[in-house]
Amino acid sequence: MAHNHVPGLVLRLDPDELLNHGAHCSCDIDLAVKAQHYFLCIASDPKEGIWLPLFTGPRVGTREIPAAAKAGHPRWTNGTSYYPTDQIWRAPHKAVQRAASVAHDQTTTKTANTVAAKFLPPREDFPALANEGINGKAD
Repeated sequence: MAHNHVPGLVLRLDPDELLNHGAHCSCDIDLAVKAQHYFLCIASDPKEGIWLPLFTGPRVGTREIPAAAKAGHPRWTNGTSYYPTDQIWRAPHKAVQRAASVAHDQTTTKTANTVAAKFLPPREDFPALANEGINGKAD
């Protein structure tokens, strides 16, 4: 199950598996998502990507992804999705592949779950990324 980890890709990932294979979360680990969630890739380079966990309902500080922005499997497209601005995951591509396998993600290159590029969260939503390298200002 190889994926091109590009902005807009949505995968079901297991956060414990991400952490076990070198991923880091911007928030206190006690506040990070624990169970399997959909995650949205918002930036990537040849080694790693920036991923956001997605929630099915609004929470304090989350922002909605419009339903019109979503494509893919009905399990992904039929529900609402909200992203946090205070929980950003930086993960090596190998960690994402393993976390997707553990979470039984069923994405294929032909049936990828995605968010349309024009609806990707703007980088300004994430102050913690202001000086980060991946597709940002500095490395």
